[in-house]
Amino acid sequence: MSSKTASTRERIIASARGLLETNGYAGFGMEAIAEGAGVSRQAVYLHFGSKMGLLLALIEWLEQRAGLRDAIERIWSAPTALQALDRAVEVHARIDPEFIPLASALDEARRTDDDAAAVWRDRMGARYETGRRLIERLKHEGMLHPRWTVASATDFWWATMSPFTHRLLSDERGWSAKRYAESMKLAMRRALTTADAP
Repeated sequence: MSSKTASTRERIIASARGLLETNGYAGFGMEAIAEGAGVSRQAVYLHFGSKMGLLLALIEWLEQRAGLRDAIERIWSAPTALQALDRAVEVHARIDPEFIPLASALDEARRTDDDAAAVWRDRMGARYETGRRLIERLKHEGMLHPRWTVASATDFWWATMSPFTHRLLSDERGWSAKRYAESMKLAMRRALTTADAP
């Protein structure tokens, strides 16, 4: 990819992100995105194919910027399931604020927009699978509390670690990132595992 092509893609992605953060999904029109990037509407379609393609590219850009791949690897390289659980909470505490505006926009639009719904299912499904893998490891190492099945514990993890929970605690209640991470680690250990709280 030439530097000019990369620059055009980045301008389009930056325009899309800005519109989502300021206007929500209602402002996420291809014409407005093109105008914000200083390109034609056709150029947006040429680079991304569709609104869904652009949304997925925006998510990938945010993930790369946040170092998500390395963070996920750090979770799975933890020596124990309990440490993996703690690391997963730390990753969410650090990275979720970057994704909250996008998650809010997708949540707003997913009931009426097929592209938004497809991207929502894709990303929330990936989040769910991370939780399932964590819970399965807890079960394998004998640390999952007997009150839970793998399925029910994964459901609990997925709902509790929602970016919207983070948003409520940080934006509405003023929690710091450190308080959020420490409190959620404690809550997850007490709720899901047989371990003594740290």
